[in-house]
Amino acid sequence: MRRRELLKATLALPAGLAAFHRAAAQHTGKVKITGFQLRPVSRLSHTYIRIETDAGLTGFGESGVSGPMMHAWRERYRGVLMGQDPLAIEALHMRMATQIHPYMASVPALSGVDMALWDLAGKITGRPVYSLLGGPFRDRVPVFVNSQPRNMLDKQVVNDWAEEFKASPLGFRQVKMNTTAPIGKPSGVYSTALDARDFARIRTGFENVRAALGPNFDIMAHCHNEYDLPSAVGVARAVEEIQPKWLEDPLPVEFSDSWVSLRRQVRVPLLTGEKLEMPKGFWPFLQHQVLDFVYPDLAFCGGITGGRKIGSLASLFRVPLATHNVGGVLLTMASAHLGHAHFDFLTSETRLGSQNVLEMATNAPQVKDGHITAPDRPGLGVELSEEGLKKFQAEGDGGWV
Repeated sequence: MRRRELLKATLALPAGLAAFHRAAAQHTGKVKITGFQLRPVSRLSHTYIRIETDAGLTGFGESGVSGPMMHAWRERYRGVLMGQDPLAIEALHMRMATQIHPYMASVPALSGVDMALWDLAGKITGRPVYSLLGGPFRDRVPVFVNSQPRNMLDKQVVNDWAEEFKASPLGFRQVKMNTTAPIGKPSGVYSTALDARDFARIRTGFENVRAALGPNFDIMAHCHNEYDLPSAVGVARAVEEIQPKWLEDPLPVEFSDSWVSLRRQVRVPLLTGEKLEMPKGFWPFLQHQVLDFVYPDLAFCGGITGGRKIGSLASLFRVPLATHNVGGVLLTMASAHLGHAHFDFLTSETRLGSQNVLEMATNAPQVKDGHITAPDRPGLGVELSEEGLKKFQAEGDGGWV
């Protein structure tokens, strides 16, 4: 897409924040930020954020960085936030994202702050976040989990796992599993080139899972950016017959022409984005038409503001949006709200297959039939549980400081 065509298409988009500006108009300039507190949840490798105001209202968010890292960045962001109107989300986001002298901005750190500001905006205006974003486009959002048999090459083990998965009371219809599992390699560690035996084992493992689950379940083939180009091609061809919903992160994180080569050589849908930041991180992938789906993580990509902009950019190319999420209840709810508000939303990941992060809230919504519904309460719509938070903290994490 040429620059002129992109600009024309952008100007033709609906005013996605019109609902926010209407709701915020009567409150603008009446509330000020007075406090900024942090609480590590180290078992998730994230940090929770609390933004306080002189109106007695508090917003909560989840950043994608550890406690020590977030404590360091808080000192940079205090000067941006304190005394400011929390409804000036776009301006505050811009100021946090352009701290280029003497330090480059940390987008995963500011992501949690942005999430807290949207939670706060909802509480100030009395509206759920999805409503401020212009939604809802749907009444519930599909979610999926990570799960797989302990041995994908053993048909009986796979069948037993499939029966247990199908019996889950949460009713999941989508599951993601690692391509490294059938070949005994660690995920997320750069691998040397795979060989024909590796591809055969991957093919057998995923075919066993498809046979056990049947055709009515979606299977995502999960990589962790560990493969070189010929291996990525081989893995894609190995899982092609099971018709995966997507092949995730088969190449290193950053865009390269290898993505173009991969797209030309394989027929499976491709997805990436969990560690890409802001729309600029996704632009080359969309420009070169190598992705079928974009996959931001709201705790890493720039928060709800960043995720909204990434979704708008992807919509110019008619590429659906999904959200990565291995975080806690706040990230889960932020993803659900964006899922309600983005017209071409596909699905969101959750940790609910292994950990019930909804226990972190006293009033978390239920997951039913593999879907979650964002509550119509103000903001993100959940209240944090002290007992639930502690379950995801490590020794030394402590309380709010």
